[in-house]
Amino acid sequence: MDRNKKKMKFLATKLSALESELTVSREIFHAASAEVEKMFSEKYFPEQPVQNDEHKEEGAIDKYSEEAAEKRKENKNTENQNTKNLKDQTSAEKNADPEVKKMFKKIASQCHPDKLQDLDDGFEKDKKKELYQKARQALENNDIVLMADVAQDLGVEIPEISEAQLKLTESKIISIKKELGMIESTAVWHWFFTEDPVRKDQILKQLFNAMYGQYNIRS
Repeated sequence: MDRNKKKMKFLATKLSALESELTVSREIFHAASAEVEKMFSEKYFPEQPVQNDEHKEEGAIDKYSEEAAEKRKENKNTENQNTKNLKDQTSAEKNADPEVKKMFKKIASQCHPDKLQDLDDGFEKDKKKELYQKARQALENNDIVLMADVAQDLGVEIPEISEAQLKLTESKIISIKKELGMIESTAVWHWFFTEDPVRKDQILKQLFNAMYGQYNIRS
């Protein structure tokens, strides 16, 4: 294995791991933020008292109608977003590097879910499914390094990887590390992972004070 291929393997492994870490970190951050916002609202802006019996039924109907309308709106937005994602994905695939598309076709000939129907070995089937998903992601992102890494694992011939392409992967790694650093430096992140209940409460109070200050500025 020549130097560039060794470096490609190293960078592809690191990039793949960091992308997975970033996905999980974003999910944790957004969930923790939503939890803090919910506690903040319950503390400073509690819900209005329940309506009296005279207007309860009418209110319930109005509420149901509003919720139904909102649900229809959400479903429509989801459909529109899915259509947009499909168009964006198709456009990305069309604009992908010819070498990326060429490798993907060879990978798909081995790993496409339709090709795995009769495969008895569960471990091999799961591994190939995972490799296919990584290849699809590489195609959508036009990432020749990640695609070449998958191809190499399957014994598919790969093109010569240039220094410029390796530098681009290094830039992606640096960018992801920066975002991870920003997420992990937030008070919400520290609050979520702090085990000490006293320290956890202190961080929450700091968050509430900052949020209340922002609310007053907006008001």
